[in-house]
Amino acid sequence: MPSAIALESVWKRYGSRTIIHDLSFTVEKGEIVGFLGPNGAGKTTTMRMIAGFTTATSGRVTVAGYDMATQNAEAARQIGYLPERPPLYDTLDVSAYLRFVARVKGVPRPAIPTELERVTTACGLEAVFRREIYKLSKGYRQRVGLAQALLGKPAMLLLDEPTIGLDPGQIQETREVIRSFGEVHAVLLSTHILSEVTLICRRVAIINHGRLLAIDSPSGLQRAVEQTNRVALQVTAPAQALREELLSVDGVRALEVRSAPGDDSVLSVECLVDARDDVEAAIARAVANRWDLHRLERHQPTLENIFLHYVSEAPPAKGAA
Repeated sequence: MPSAIALESVWKRYGSRTIIHDLSFTVEKGEIVGFLGPNGAGKTTTMRMIAGFTTATSGRVTVAGYDMATQNAEAARQIGYLPERPPLYDTLDVSAYLRFVARVKGVPRPAIPTELERVTTACGLEAVFRREIYKLSKGYRQRVGLAQALLGKPAMLLLDEPTIGLDPGQIQETREVIRSFGEVHAVLLSTHILSEVTLICRRVAIINHGRLLAIDSPSGLQRAVEQTNRVALQVTAPAQALREELLSVDGVRALEVRSAPGDDSVLSVECLVDARDDVEAAIARAVANRWDLHRLERHQPTLENIFLHYVSEAPPAKGAA
């Protein structure tokens, strides 16, 4: 079976500017992939190429095996797309708008009432079903955008910042909709909210300056940057002697020593350590045998600092936007 979404050596240029550089990755059926990157990284351009709104300069984009360059109509039928700004018609009420989208998507007329009920319930739109769209809050407008993407039971969803403007309860409900859809379909989820990726995504793709920096499970990315593990401690000790003692501990690779805020007699130390479980214990023994150890804790990599690690390590590409 072909991948639900596949990008093969995709480049996108606008005149002399290269926006996307040799981008390749896949999204499989039954998988939710988080698509992360700072503003201007190329996420929206990539989503628009997958959705068929713009074409790749070179390379190949396929959706359910259909080539987006030559089989655009067939590929588009497989996609539910929620762009960053939902394509809403303010003069229509929610029911009329969703009925219009269902007809455009080719939902058989007898099936439209059932389909509208399905997406209305999934997105929590019952209370505003007959209300004009221009009267809706930003949160409800976002829900209507998600509902139109779900219409027609597409094989995959492209979601560009789907929870922008939602309150915490609405965010949780939207996550559940995305999670349930992703159990049997494919979802590519672009977001700046890293907790969403941790909670619902099987894999994470990190992009910056139009280049794919990493793609793996959240835990796999964490293991890949475990060299960023740090042990923090506070000690009353002479700075030079403490530095020498800590650097003699097996597993400590580098450190920074400074005075603790508000108490010059206490030193705060950040140790860059190897990814081993026994490093903290070795540090504690080395320090406590000679001085007063006030605090010691190990900072494991989070998805946020993993993201920042990859983004900060990636130099801007020549000619990129």
